[in-house]
Amino acid sequence: MTGDKRTRIIIVELSENDTTDLPSLLRELVQVSSESLLVKGEIHMGDTYNVEQAGAVGPHSKATKNTFVKHQGDPGTFDLATLATQLATLRAALKSEAVDPEHDAAVGAVAQAEVSAKNGDEEGALAHLRAAGKWTLDIARKIGTEIAALAIAHAIAGG
Repeated sequence: MTGDKRTRIIIVELSENDTTDLPSLLRELVQVSSESLLVKGEIHMGDTYNVEQAGAVGPHSKATKNTFVKHQGDPGTFDLATLATQLATLRAALKSEAVDPEHDAAVGAVAQAEVSAKNGDEEGALAHLRAAGKWTLDIARKIGTEIAALAIAHAIAGG
């Protein structure tokens, strides 16, 4: 079979401490006559982690009680009508659970955010929700107002 081209794939695994000259080793394994030898390789020592968002990465890592919110986009990404409706529901729930002045302030911030959302002002709504704080986020999650909870988490995270 003249003119028959063959491709050889050779995989060589070396340990971290191995000092073998890989190109020389390959030349010994593949007897090169008029053919060419292409060596592609990657030197890797230790662990590699390609993550976008993680609570813990690597050997013996631990993470507990993490909250991850990933929101991408410019203002205009929240459905403001739905947000306003959920903020009204949240405000009512907050009023029934408020026991100290900080809670009352959070109720006021949610009311202001609701007005901003009704007026189409997402940036203003998020600014007020940032002031509403974590207690508000916890209640929003508890009662199932998901869009409101996402907006509050986004605002708290600095979005």
